[in-house]
Amino acid sequence: MLRRMIILLLFTLLLSYSPINAQEIDEIEYQLAYPGMLPGHPLYKLKVLRDKIQIFLISTPGNKINFYLKQADKGIFATLLLAENGNDDLAAQTALKAEHNVTLINSQINGMSEKPDLELFDKLKTASLKHQETLASTKTHLDEEHQKTIDTVIEFSQRNLNEINRYESITPDRWSTDK
Repeated sequence: MLRRMIILLLFTLLLSYSPINAQEIDEIEYQLAYPGMLPGHPLYKLKVLRDKIQIFLISTPGNKINFYLKQADKGIFATLLLAENGNDDLAAQTALKAEHNVTLINSQINGMSEKPDLELFDKLKTASLKHQETLASTKTHLDEEHQKTIDTVIEFSQRNLNEINRYESITPDRWSTDK
């Protein structure tokens, strides 16, 4: 029994080993949330309804920002998975909806009475860069028409990132007047 466990452990370690290459070193270190059920699944509309109810029940801007970020992360990851599976139309639609969540984050920040802490801005900037990186790699799985849509989403992401940077640059004492 012990021998089988050791063999299984060694086999698992061998399967999980992957040497680091130069491309992996350049990747943005940020973990996208796993989307679970993908658009196109028969029960996906129930998931969307659940998410709408959840956001309605969240009252604080900070918690809404975290919820929208998680939704954006899931959407960007779902975009990649859909594209890899050849579902170009759904991938493009999902990318647009995912980036819209980052736009909603900016709206939440704009509505805050006090400037969020720098940790939140760092997290949002890193997430935006990871989204752009993932979208760029997603394009390789899509036809030319859908690649153009992803290019548009990347442009939206860059604008959202610029807005996040602008909010971050506002000093706390000028927060209520410079937004």
